[in-house]
Amino acid sequence: MKNRTLGVNVLSIDGGGTRGMMGLEVLEKIEKLSGKKICDLFDMICGVSTGGIVASLLTVKRYTVKECREVYMDVSKRLFSQGKFQGGMGLILKHSYYNTNLWISILKQMIGEDVTMISTSRKLNTPRLAIIASIVNLPTIQPYVFRNYDHPAGRDSHYRGGAEHPLWTAVQASAAAPLYFSEVKLDNLLLQDGGVYANNPTAIAYHETKLMWPNETINCVVSVGNGRTVTAPDPVPTVFSTSIQDKLLRIIDSATDTEGVHMNVHDMLPDKVYYRFNPYMTYAYGLDEIDQVRLEQMASDAEFYVRRNSSKVEDAAERLCLEPNLRQRARRHIKEYFDLKGFYKPA
Repeated sequence: MKNRTLGVNVLSIDGGGTRGMMGLEVLEKIEKLSGKKICDLFDMICGVSTGGIVASLLTVKRYTVKECREVYMDVSKRLFSQGKFQGGMGLILKHSYYNTNLWISILKQMIGEDVTMISTSRKLNTPRLAIIASIVNLPTIQPYVFRNYDHPAGRDSHYRGGAEHPLWTAVQASAAAPLYFSEVKLDNLLLQDGGVYANNPTAIAYHETKLMWPNETINCVVSVGNGRTVTAPDPVPTVFSTSIQDKLLRIIDSATDTEGVHMNVHDMLPDKVYYRFNPYMTYAYGLDEIDQVRLEQMASDAEFYVRRNSSKVEDAAERLCLEPNLRQRARRHIKEYFDLKGFYKPA
């Protein structure tokens, strides 16, 4: 647990493929304003899909946002530089457009093959980390929460999950977008991209946080989106049928919607506690966008958004840096000690 705030600080990061670069622009500004790394500002960090990748790099690797961006863009270019023929064959043979085996290899190199979720929390002042995937072989789609913590005794989550799995497996499952990558088998469960259930994981992050710190106030919740279009598209002429591609795109659009969750959390938390940042896009960038011109435009869109919302970003950074009193510091050090000693581990 951190020792700098009047309450718990929570960071939630949406999915969005390479549009994750837009959310990183917001986080980099928060780092600059606070003078601290993201991992030193937040107590709970939760991510889905791309947000899970970013959360892992910021939390476990303790990267700065700049370092995270460099690693992520290098990985994206290696992964998404693939011919259409190869992608088409992958869809036919394995139901995945991109090379899942290559993705697994990259993940193991990037974050380590033997690192488990729970092992990442053994260092003092490491944030709690939650990576969200979707269980797709149950009667209804449900989230699966990969955690680097165990809940205190008697405080069970609404959501299935575990802490013993490899970190790379958690990230692979969270980012296993349908038809982009193969699903992940975990015991008797079949997991896909967390965005299939909740591409904005803020509500899940809040639920997990209240289980971990039931007697603490929530000081600040920062929810970072990875881009939304400026205007809604015009309705298409009425037709009796649409192409398979159109159907797929509409399913993806529905699954990756994030504003519904935002409105619910906005109504639940005070303005000075909850901050949602979701840059506007001037173009509907793809989840696998690696064209240099488009990436530069994406960065420009995000920079413009941060400038337009500079006061709001400054308010969030200021709140994240609030100092605790002596009693709060002592209570948190004691809790951290018992957590590290496994006091709350289930029998």
